[in-house]
Amino acid sequence: MYKILFFNFNPRSFKYIQSGFKKSGCETLEYVNEYENMDYILLENKLNGLLNLFKPDVVFSYGWWSNLENIDSFYHTLNKKGVLHIYWATDDPPCFDYMSLPIGKKTDILFTTAAECIDNYKKNGVNAYLLPFACCSSHHKKVPVCDSLKHDIVLLGHNYNVTWDPAYFAYRLNGIENLIKPIAQGNYDFMAWGLWWRSGDRIYKLPMKNYGLILPYEKVPQVYSSCKIALGLQTVGNSTSMISSRTFDALGCGAFHLSQYSPGLERYFKKGIHMEWSKSSDETIEIIEFYLNRDNLRNRIALKGQAEVYKNHTFKDRAAFVIKVLKSCF
Repeated sequence: MYKILFFNFNPRSFKYIQSGFKKSGCETLEYVNEYENMDYILLENKLNGLLNLFKPDVVFSYGWWSNLENIDSFYHTLNKKGVLHIYWATDDPPCFDYMSLPIGKKTDILFTTAAECIDNYKKNGVNAYLLPFACCSSHHKKVPVCDSLKHDIVLLGHNYNVTWDPAYFAYRLNGIENLIKPIAQGNYDFMAWGLWWRSGDRIYKLPMKNYGLILPYEKVPQVYSSCKIALGLQTVGNSTSMISSRTFDALGCGAFHLSQYSPGLERYFKKGIHMEWSKSSDETIEIIEFYLNRDNLRNRIALKGQAEVYKNHTFKDRAAFVIKVLKSCF
């Protein structure tokens, strides 16, 4: 089986993809980039050191390349070593033109979370396949209730500055308006964890009583296992396949999940069967009021949602598909 070196350029948002490859028999090593703009010389030295140490067959990079000038250096280093490169474009479709496509043109195989981008990649000579997010069943699972993290309604997510990129974050703001604000303004036991919810430069500032600061990723299952309703924000509202990685996290942990609506949700799940979603602030409150004290109904939906992601949406499933594609390249 393959030796795969993972380069994670987005450690704040998701991890665990390498777990699926380990379960499939691959030998893996992960490097997590904690730098916003890593100098290309530092990146090249780090990559060379890992290549010499681990001697991988494949380098699998994913996340946010904040410094596109580093791409040429990264690929030049891999080409000299004769190592195949996979890039997972996790920010499609909004980042297709200015980030994903330039990277895709220099990589061997590209996977994207947005099905509608595949034809555009192929028109530009990029070998592209669909690879959605997923859950790690050994981590995203039901665990005992943690009293210190127990709340009726919870949110795990970040409050990005919409002014950084209004087009990219427009749907995120839609979710804050239609999902977060009406709940925060109501008399609910609601707690949110994540970055920047109290920052003054954000369009929306969460009340202090609803903010739990930063949560270690290892405690995600405890939060989702200790709540009645786990909220979810979607960054993309115009994709048939791209949905938040946290949707898979919450469902994998056996939580009753209520998300801001996005078309991609309907591709994978059924409303009222696996989870719920809302298209307006009024609908959000209706759903909350209906489900909050119906424990049996919530639990039944949560179990079906968990069963669905365990059956079709684990990182082992995703790894199996990537390995199938890889076999055609070696």
